[in-house]
Amino acid sequence: MRNVYATSTLRAIVDLLQREKRYLSAAAIFRLLRGAGARVALSTVYRTLERLVLLGAVSGRTDQSGEATYVYCAERHHHHAICRVCGHVDDVECEAMDDFRVALSAQKSFDLDDHAIEFFGRCARCR
Repeated sequence: MRNVYATSTLRAIVDLLQREKRYLSAAAIFRLLRGAGARVALSTVYRTLERLVLLGAVSGRTDQSGEATYVYCAERHHHHAICRVCGHVDDVECEAMDDFRVALSAQKSFDLDDHAIEFFGRCARCR
């Protein structure tokens, strides 16, 4: 990851998300940071998450209740396998997307410029 972590809050959020390996809401991140002794405002957490999404260091998604949640993402393109029991997220490489992109273009004359895929199930610990 490039050195974009100029503030202690930004670094603390990245460290937390790297440790947790699951989608967390801004409120949950705020509670965890405060529980660890960080002096941070909830509004700062929201602004920092927006910045991290723009930088590509964090991926956001809306959970079943409609709340925005966030997970740390490596720089390379990948997808997520999400445990329905504990929420653990594993990165999934997907080399097959290149084949799919070519097939979509050939069969449907469709130029794919972006995609998002999530896999749901149970992780090894929750089986």
